[in-house]
Amino acid sequence: MKHKPEKVKEAFQLKANLGDREIRMIRASAMGVSLYEYEKTLKDIGRYDFE
Repeated sequence: MKHKPEKVKEAFQLKANLGDREIRMIRASAMGVSLYEYEKTLKDIGRYDFE
């Protein structure tokens, strides 16, 4: 999936909106994990604000 450059830039900011599924997908891809694994990691560290 090709993402817009501005969306990619936003995804790597500390204040990125984790409620945006596309941003979570970009971050997961950068980490080399699936979206499921990335969301699981977020939950493990206490971040539930993306649901």
